[in-house]
Amino acid sequence: MSERRKPRLLVVDDDLGVIAAYRLVLEKVTDRRAAQSMFGIDALETELFGPKTAQEPQQEWRITFLDQGIDAVKAVQWAVDDGDPFSAIFLDVRMPPGIDGYEAAEQIRKLDPSVHIVIVTGYSDYTYEDFLEIAGPPSQLTYMPKPVWPDQLRNVAQILSTEKKDHRVQLGTF
Repeated sequence: MSERRKPRLLVVDDDLGVIAAYRLVLEKVTDRRAAQSMFGIDALETELFGPKTAQEPQQEWRITFLDQGIDAVKAVQWAVDDGDPFSAIFLDVRMPPGIDGYEAAEQIRKLDPSVHIVIVTGYSDYTYEDFLEIAGPPSQLTYMPKPVWPDQLRNVAQILSTEKKDHRVQLGTF
């Protein structure tokens, strides 16, 4: 698959530990499989649940990681201008000292009406309905409260990067 054809994801969070967790979950598929094998997790899983059926191939993404809302807005603008927009954006809400995720989502939606924005937050400063007003429609917006489970994050990224733009899955809130 050419580098140009892989779906693009944007992850925006001011906490470098959270960025590292995103990297581990979304980028390190090979490392994760090696660790599972090394520590016998695959064997234990087979013993408990039986032999694995054929696994679906893991999605590969081109991921950009940023730590500020204004940088996310600029990245979306550049991606749109380049004709290579993001498929989905995972956006934190609280990102001091700059603009928060609410303002970033509003600006991003104006720049790219078709990108799917996933709000990932541990706080309740804004509700899903608040975000719908500035970054809707519902088919282009998901709200995921932290903590987010790794499989849940991978599944959402997989769905959003494989669905056709005009047939996106409506995820709503988790």
